[in-house]
Amino acid sequence: MKSRVLSYGLSLCLVLGAMALSSCQTNDTWNKAASATRGGNAYSRGLYARPKIDRQKSGARINPMNLSQSTKGNTRLVIDIADQKGYLLVNGKVAVETPVSTARAGKYTPRGTFSMTQRVRSGKYSTIYGVEMPYWMRLSGTVFGVHAGHLPGYPASAGCVRLPASAAQVIFDNTTYGTKVSIYSSWDGA
Repeated sequence: MKSRVLSYGLSLCLVLGAMALSSCQTNDTWNKAASATRGGNAYSRGLYARPKIDRQKSGARINPMNLSQSTKGNTRLVIDIADQKGYLLVNGKVAVETPVSTARAGKYTPRGTFSMTQRVRSGKYSTIYGVEMPYWMRLSGTVFGVHAGHLPGYPASAGCVRLPASAAQVIFDNTTYGTKVSIYSSWDGA
């Protein structure tokens, strides 16, 4: 009699334990957005997890999660002349995507890989045109640089890479001397 009661009790515990374990697993009918999993340095929420992207009036898009991982060694700026786009990459992931304006017809924006050799937050003026160039980032000691300026929606500069002011500030604040800048006629990496 005692063994039969013990057997029924054990069976009941096994059934209740199985029910408890199965209730912890998700299935396709449950709301997956309510589950949280740890991945890397941040929590993501289920299958519908998307990083919060800051979309600015200028057309720039900033991914704060990628941007927060920026260090001197893992950040680079890429300019795509064909698409008139700029990308700040952190660990190879797009942290900032922004429209740019490069050289107008008859002028030239250099292609290649450069380093930022001079950085001036404010007070930098063009010696040719007398206009202010905030967030100036010089390209390898050349006369060319990346800076905030007017973006009419097409190539319009004298050779520099113009950025919207809001994107220029974010890029300036997340780069340093020696940051690599790659300028491509057409870039297929994004």
